[in-house]
Amino acid sequence: MTDDRDYYYNRAEAELEQAQRSDIPQAVKAHYALATAYLERAYADEEQPEPVSD
Repeated sequence: MTDDRDYYYNRAEAELEQAQRSDIPQAVKAHYALATAYLERAYADEEQPEPVSD
């Protein structure tokens, strides 16, 4: 699974770089959205902490 995580993490970094290079607000937004999606996939298999109940 590390290979998948590395791939998605690297894709997220590439999207962030593209967002920083762009002068078009819609493109920046799209690159950030893609970076977020890739990071969600990269860390999707990590165990999530259980919510604290009152």
